[in-house]
Amino acid sequence: MKKKSFASNLKTIIIAIALVALVLFYVKNLSDGSTKRRTQKQATELEQLINYNMSLDYPNTPRDVAKLHNRYLKMFYTTDLGDDELITLNDKVRSLYCRELLSVNPIESSVPNLKKDIEKVKKSDYQYKSYSLPEASQVQYFTKDGCEMATLDVVITVDMSDKTIGYMTIQYFLIKENEVWKIYGWGGAKEPAVM
Repeated sequence: MKKKSFASNLKTIIIAIALVALVLFYVKNLSDGSTKRRTQKQATELEQLINYNMSLDYPNTPRDVAKLHNRYLKMFYTTDLGDDELITLNDKVRSLYCRELLSVNPIESSVPNLKKDIEKVKKSDYQYKSYSLPEASQVQYFTKDGCEMATLDVVITVDMSDKTIGYMTIQYFLIKENEVWKIYGWGGAKEPAVM
């Protein structure tokens, strides 16, 4: 009788160990899978931005232009990019700029200035987290010197080094050139304000 009890207990212990091993295996694979999906999602965003076809899919509204611009900015400030990727992404961003903005930001100095700005942000006490666009109804349209223009505010959320959340507001100015909205300029972002 004791032999049966010992064998029965041993069998129960082996089954319990096997179940625990299966649960641990499942949890590990689930964790690895979510990490892999995050990495693939980031790679997918990078690939989407590199392959974005401005001729076919140029944003229709000032809000859409600001959104696409912020997708590129987020990629610049949150991803370690190689020189070729940085140059390609910078060229895409420049296609969002109006002629006047391009003339005061020549291509020769564009990438070196971008690299300096990325390094400055990396050394700061905050890290780009996300952006928030206004509702379409909050975009302000006006005419200046016979040109159609628009302005909108984008709120950037940043993680501060002290584990708090900070916010910066960037005011975009856009101008309609050849029937498409182009970035005329932006400003207002200083150091993040902690709320």
